[in-house]
Amino acid sequence: MLTQAGAAAFILAGGVAPALAGEDGGLMQTESGVKYKILKTTTAPGDKFGIVETAEDGDLVILSILAKTADGNVVMDTSKSRQGFAVALGKGKTIRGLEDGVKGMKAGETRVLYIPAGPLTEPIKQDVEIEVTYERKSNLMKMFGFGS
Repeated sequence: MLTQAGAAAFILAGGVAPALAGEDGGLMQTESGVKYKILKTTTAPGDKFGIVETAEDGDLVILSILAKTADGNVVMDTSKSRQGFAVALGKGKTIRGLEDGVKGMKAGETRVLYIPAGPLTEPIKQDVEIEVTYERKSNLMKMFGFGS
C-alpha cells in the first residue's frame, strides 16, 4: 500500500484529454480511451431544469475517490480522511485518465473509471480503476483570480 505522499504522487501527474465519445458493451468511453460506467446519477432537483453543475475544463472540482491498481492495491481512498480531493480540470495536475473521466459529470454523480495503462495513468504502469463521485465545484480559483 502507498503512503499518503505516494497516493498524492499517483494522482498528480498527467495532462488533459478530450471529452465523451461513445459506448462499448454497456460502458461509455471517452475519446482518449477511458471506459466508465455510471453507478449513480445526480439526484439534484435542478437536473430537471438543466441547472446542475457539470464538470468542465477550468473548474476546480471536489471529488471523492477510491483508486486501485490492476493488482488490487488501493492507492487513494478519500473516504478514510472524509475530505474531498480537489482537481483543477484542464490544468494537467492529475493523471490524464482521471481528468478525462470526470469531465461531463454532474454534481452528485458517481462513476467507475477503467483507465488502461500507458499515458493516461502515468506515472503508474498498470491499469487503474477509480470510483469517483463529483461532489461540487469550488470557487477558490475564481476568488484568487484564476480560471474564467
